[in-house]
Amino acid sequence: MNIPERFLPPTWTAAVVLLGAAACINVPAVAPAQAEVRITSPAATAYTNGVVEVRLDVAGHTPDRVELLKDGEVLTELAPPYVYSWDTAGEAEGTYRLEARAALGDVAYVSTSREVVVDRTPPRVVARVPEQGAQEVWVQSPIRAEFSEPVKRSTVTTESVHLTVGDVAVAHTVSLSEDGKTVAVTPVTGFTAPSTVGLAFSGTVTDLAGNAAVNLGEAWSWVVPEFVPYPVHAGSTGPHDIIKPYIQLDANGHPVVLTQRFEKIDEHNVVNLFVNRWTGSQWEQIGPGLKTSSDDFTINSPNIQLLQDGTPIVAWQEDLGAEFNNYVHVARWDGTAWVRYGGERGIIPERPHAINVVLQLTAQGHPVVAISMDPENAEGAAVYVLRWNGEQWHHLGTALQDDPPFSASAPALALDENDNPFVVFSVFGSQFRTLAWRWSGTSWEQLGDFSATNTNLRSPHNHRLAITAGSPPIVAWAGIETSTSRGDFHLSEWNQPHWNSLDSPPRQLAASSRSIYGLHFTPQAGLLMLSTEFTNEAVLINIACRPEGHWVPIWSKRYDRNAGQYSLGDLILAADSVGNIAVASTRLGASGSMDVVIYRRNR
Repeated sequence: MNIPERFLPPTWTAAVVLLGAAACINVPAVAPAQAEVRITSPAATAYTNGVVEVRLDVAGHTPDRVELLKDGEVLTELAPPYVYSWDTAGEAEGTYRLEARAALGDVAYVSTSREVVVDRTPPRVVARVPEQGAQEVWVQSPIRAEFSEPVKRSTVTTESVHLTVGDVAVAHTVSLSEDGKTVAVTPVTGFTAPSTVGLAFSGTVTDLAGNAAVNLGEAWSWVVPEFVPYPVHAGSTGPHDIIKPYIQLDANGHPVVLTQRFEKIDEHNVVNLFVNRWTGSQWEQIGPGLKTSSDDFTINSPNIQLLQDGTPIVAWQEDLGAEFNNYVHVARWDGTAWVRYGGERGIIPERPHAINVVLQLTAQGHPVVAISMDPENAEGAAVYVLRWNGEQWHHLGTALQDDPPFSASAPALALDENDNPFVVFSVFGSQFRTLAWRWSGTSWEQLGDFSATNTNLRSPHNHRLAITAGSPPIVAWAGIETSTSRGDFHLSEWNQPHWNSLDSPPRQLAASSRSIYGLHFTPQAGLLMLSTEFTNEAVLINIACRPEGHWVPIWSKRYDRNAGQYSLGDLILAADSVGNIAVASTRLGASGSMDVVIYRRNR
């Protein structure tokens, strides 16, 4: 668009004499002189680190003069063909406004402006995702390089980026963000773990002014391991606030986490239970804390299971630290609140001597619990199994117990393909015995003492139980080696009418103490086991599977005990039918707090 500018006549200009009306003369109309000037090159904002060519188009009457303006000041005067090579070497970096002005008589015509950006600073990669040398990268992590300024789209192509896994080139696509600052690389076929991935630029990537990026040659590689951590689970920041996590996987393979945690209320610590779920991008708390009893009640043996739609059901024990007023609670999230399967005195208020509880769900989503009782219980330290029938709790058969007097350990509970419970626990009076019971549908059948399959382990505890259709039940337990006093574990398989020993994975740390924390059957891996090894120098978390009668390591995570970043307390294993695996543990954080750390299978 041309904007005419009227010149004021100089003081010496002769006055114009107007003829009177009586002396009218017919003078033919004369079209006023007009001119038009446009900047045709550059056609839009130009970026340069040197010379920029400016071309003008002048139309209409021939102007008296044509000028190129820079920020409103005359840069140069042009003659046909109105082309000017502007060398910006002497200009400071920045943005300049160019305009063309054509003067015709006392009128000036000014073109629409063009911006020219003088830029001699080369672009740099200021951020890389994943970071160079990252060791725990998700297989679906975005791959992108962020530059300090927009880069020229034509210099960023599939051919200018090389993506490799190991030494093998990987097909990929490349895209540039709308602001021109971020290059995103997407593999055509997803990575599989474990692998080492590298990315390199070839050729020259330039900014809009043509300056070549200066740090493209820096090394850029990262590791995609078998397991990667979720972001640290949100929780209180004081020491020992988070005691222990319990997890299950929903239909999307995302963890739902139950944490037993202390809250600061009225200047003293009060324990409570909280449930959080991973939404796919962040942790989200489900409702308030589950505990509604007075502050002096403590919480023990929390459990969590999920319905098929992901609805959590939680079981736990509360007590006052004595042999009575010990209650078991079960609650379900209904979308707005936690709904109890029982009152404030739990699901068996007539027997307030519960010590431990374990929870499973039937195919219909009805909870089944196994509860170990204190010896002060009317029937002694028995184990009760109860099932919710949709309206109320009812006992399955009689109490499970050995010849009194004895105390019962925390039971392990699993359901077979017909939802019949299988229970394992240890009793200890004059000696330790480990017992297994199976519900036939009408009564309990005892399957004998399987701790006799390994006489080198004493004090059996920490039982784990795995059942799947078409395979015999497998039980694992931890104990103390009589010969070395080191911790170890043992596995037994029920082959009626006897328990037979199974081999266990070999130790990875010489002379380590071992314990077992999880045992599952999965369609892909067969028997899946989570265990730990301890030495004075290190802690090792191990996951192994036994698909065809021999153990295959899946993952190991080593912590240096001297650095203080090692797992504390129990670990929890969760696995689903499609191969997702997650492990939860607690870890001493840098600030002295206890962090919940959850690793997932990298897929």
